[in-house]
Amino acid sequence: MSEFFKLMKDVRFRRTMRMIFKFVWDFWWLGKQKYFISGRRLEAKTKALYRKQATYFTKTAMDMGGLIIKLGQHVSAQVDILPKEILDELSKLQDSVDSVDFAEIQQKVESELGVSISEIFAEFSTTPIAAASLGQVHRATLRTGEEVAVKVMRPGVEDIIAIDSKSIQIAVRLLKLQPKIAAFMDLDAVYDEFYDTVMDELDYQKEGRNAEEFQLQFIHREDIVVPGIHWSYTTSKVLTMEFLEGVKINDFAQLDAWGVDRTTLAKSLLEIFVEQILVEGFFHADPHPGNVLVQPDGTIALIDYGMVGRIADDMKTQMVALLMAVYLKDAHGAIDALTRLRFLRRNVDLEVFSRNLTLLFEQINGDTFDLNFVTSGDNAEELRDFLYSQPFQLPANTTFLGKAMATVYGLCLGLDPELDLIGTAKPYIQEVVLNDLRGSVFSTFVDEGKNLLKGILPTTKKFISAVDKMDSGDLRVKLSGSFEKKLIDTQNKNTQRIIATIIGAVSLLTAANLWNEVNHIVSYVLGTLGLLIMLSQLKTRERLRDVRHARQMKAMREHSRLEKPKFHSHK
Repeated sequence: MSEFFKLMKDVRFRRTMRMIFKFVWDFWWLGKQKYFISGRRLEAKTKALYRKQATYFTKTAMDMGGLIIKLGQHVSAQVDILPKEILDELSKLQDSVDSVDFAEIQQKVESELGVSISEIFAEFSTTPIAAASLGQVHRATLRTGEEVAVKVMRPGVEDIIAIDSKSIQIAVRLLKLQPKIAAFMDLDAVYDEFYDTVMDELDYQKEGRNAEEFQLQFIHREDIVVPGIHWSYTTSKVLTMEFLEGVKINDFAQLDAWGVDRTTLAKSLLEIFVEQILVEGFFHADPHPGNVLVQPDGTIALIDYGMVGRIADDMKTQMVALLMAVYLKDAHGAIDALTRLRFLRRNVDLEVFSRNLTLLFEQINGDTFDLNFVTSGDNAEELRDFLYSQPFQLPANTTFLGKAMATVYGLCLGLDPELDLIGTAKPYIQEVVLNDLRGSVFSTFVDEGKNLLKGILPTTKKFISAVDKMDSGDLRVKLSGSFEKKLIDTQNKNTQRIIATIIGAVSLLTAANLWNEVNHIVSYVLGTLGLLIMLSQLKTRERLRDVRHARQMKAMREHSRLEKPKFHSHK
C-alpha cells in the first residue's frame, strides 16, 4: 500500500488510476440498476457504457502514449473476449503521438553512438517520418551516400513504461476480483505476454536480428524486400537501417496510378504470411498498413520487426491439421484441431458447434470460399453472433498471431474482395504435410493414408464419416445374434482389406514424393510394395466377386427347381 501512495505522486499514474476507478465505478453502478430496470433496457445501457468507456480509453491512450496505447492495441486483438462495441472503438486506436523535440533526439543518438551526428551522417532530417509511443524514425544519409532510416528510442520512455506497468498490474488485480472475468480468461498470462512483447520492442539490436532472420526467410522470393541493418551505427536504443521507398498498402489511389495489380499484390501478401506461419513458424506480429509498404513495381517492403512471434512445431502441426479439415469440410477434424490448439473452452457444446461448422463449410466450393457469406448483409451479423456465442478463446501465446492474421486478412480483402484464400494457402499446407510424411513414413501410414484418401475418394470420406459416427455412438442399430456375428466377420475382413489398400496407396504416393529426395532404390521398393499390395487386393476382390456370382447362380437354380408347377394342364 505504501508503494501505491508513493506512485500517486506521479501525474501520469494518477491519471491512469482515475480512468481505471471510473470504469470500476460505472460497472458497479450498472450492476445495481439491474434490479430496477427491464432486461432489454439494461442490455441497451450496457452496450452504451461499453461504447462510452472505449471512446474514453481511446482518447486517453492517444493522449498519453506509452504502455497505455500499446495495451489498447493488444486488447483490441482479443476478439474472443471483448464485446463488439468496445472492439469497434479500439480498432480506431493508432500508435501515433506527437514527436519529441529534435534536440533531445540528437542528444540521444550522439550519446548512444559516441560521436556527433555530423561525423556519421551527411544529412539528418530534423522532422521525423514516423513518431510512435516508444520511438520515432528520422530519414538520413550516411557519409558513404546510402539512404537510411534511423529509429531512435524516445528519451525517458523507460520511466514511462515502469509507471504504466504498475498501473496495469493494479488494473489486473481489480479485474481478478470479478469471478466471471477471472474464470473467463487468464489475466496474468495475457499481461505477461503483453509485457514480454513490449520489453522486446525496447531492444533495437534484437529488432535488427529479427530483420536479418526475415531476410534469410524470404531470400527465395522476389516480391518482398526487407531493410538491411547497418550494425556499425546500431545500439539497443538506436537502429540504423536501409531506407525503403514506398506507400502504404492501403493507398489504393497511388497503387492504381502506378499500375500495380492489386489481385497479384493481395496474393503475394497472403502467401508471405501463410509461409511465415505454416512453413517457418516465425511471423511479423504487427503488419498494419504503415509497416507494409508497396514500391512502384509492386514489391512489398515489410518494415518494423520489433513485434514478432514464433510458433512451436506441435502448434504448427495442429494449425495445418485445422486447415486440412476446413479444406476437406471435416467438422470433426476441425474441432479436434481446435481443441488441441486450446482454442475451445471446456464448456463447448460440441454437437451445436459441429452443426454450425458444417453450415460454414458448405460455403466452400472446390478451392474457393464464398466470402459474400461472411462479409455481407445478415450473414455477417449472423457469423459475428456465432463467434461470440460459441466458447472460443485465444490462448495467451496466440494473441499476436490472431491479431496478425486478422490484419492481413483485412488488407487482402481491401486489395481484392474476391481473393481465393483457400486456394492460395493450399500449396503451403501440402508442403508441410508432405514434409511431415517424408519425416515419418512408416509411423504415419494409416493416419496420412486416411487423410489422403479422404481428398481422393469421396466414398472413402463418407465411409470414414460413418465409422466416426459408429465409434462415437451416434449410429445405433439392433441386430440378431447370428446376423451380428456374420456382420462382424465381414467387417473385420473388409477392414483388413481397407487398411491394406490404404497402406498400398500411401506407399505409392510416398514413393512418388521421395523420388527426388532419397536414393531411387528406396522409391522403387516402396512403389513395388504398394503396387503388389493393391494388386493383391484387386485379385481378392475379383475372387470374392466370382464366389458371390457362383452362389447367386446356385441360388437361382435352386429357386427355379422349387418353383416348378405342381399341376399340368391336359389337352
